[in-house]
Amino acid sequence: MKRAMPHSVIFLWLKKTMLIACLSALTLCANHLQSASHLQSGNHLQSAEKTVGSTDPIADSRVSKNHHSKDIIYLAVAANFKSTLQQLVEHFLLEQPDSNKYQLKIISGSTGALYAQITQGAPFDIFFAADTARPKLLIEKSYAKKASLYSYAYGQLALAFQANNKNTCDQTINRESTLIEFISAFQSPSKPTLAIANPATAPYGFSANSLIHRSKDIFSRYRIVKGKNVLHAQQLLLNSNADLAIISAAQAQHATMKNIHFCIVDHSLYPAIEQAMVIIQQDKRTTRQQKLINEFSHFIKQEKAKSIISVSGYLINGYLINGHLINGN
Repeated sequence: MKRAMPHSVIFLWLKKTMLIACLSALTLCANHLQSASHLQSGNHLQSAEKTVGSTDPIADSRVSKNHHSKDIIYLAVAANFKSTLQQLVEHFLLEQPDSNKYQLKIISGSTGALYAQITQGAPFDIFFAADTARPKLLIEKSYAKKASLYSYAYGQLALAFQANNKNTCDQTINRESTLIEFISAFQSPSKPTLAIANPATAPYGFSANSLIHRSKDIFSRYRIVKGKNVLHAQQLLLNSNADLAIISAAQAQHATMKNIHFCIVDHSLYPAIEQAMVIIQQDKRTTRQQKLINEFSHFIKQEKAKSIISVSGYLINGYLINGHLINGN
């Protein structure tokens, strides 16, 4: 007759068996989770690739095989000049059969915001500012090439408001008395709201703010709202969040502004808006990139480009303020 196993031995055997079973189960779960993780990562990667492909021209399948993503140049532009720059790019490409629109990527924003991004290492190649101060600062701080500084346009302010029978103004407001008369007589259902770009970051906002302070008693009845840039100020007007806006005269060309009335304000009534471009210093550029940058910079200075800029509502050759010619060209 076999001797019975002690209870302690049986207990230890059962404990060991259960431990082995648990470890096996945990291993199986871990393998399953790892497989799922790989699958999910693959899905995320595919999703990310689709997102890049749909929004970023670098990954666009229509780009020629000869035009690698590293040959793209990035154009940082003040919001007011974005639509004009798009036209310039289109005309430039007509003269460049070896280039395509996916190689010139436009990024817009307020001049101040773009300047900050450049100083923080943003990979921009050409900066189209709405002033000369920030391009010059970039040169002083060795972020840009001094020889590339060029004043490409002179901006004009305009009063913009919904076209109706209540409010009208001359096509151009040449005198401060005319401006005061219009601002005083402007009608709205309640306390009127005036939209401008942020004076701290947008040169058009700075000049608009100076215009307001020039006649601050008259403007005191207005509630002032500030957009991030002139395009945001325009949007506030279009969305009926403002009754009146002081923006760029060039914005009259926008298709969305067909029901908006514009009155250009004479440039003698506010600080000059001289707009300059500059080439940003970058350590690593391909030969093709540098060639494209040089060619586009050269194109901006040609008569065809100047004509496009002028038709868009900008002045090219500067203007007189207090008897002094404002002209950086």
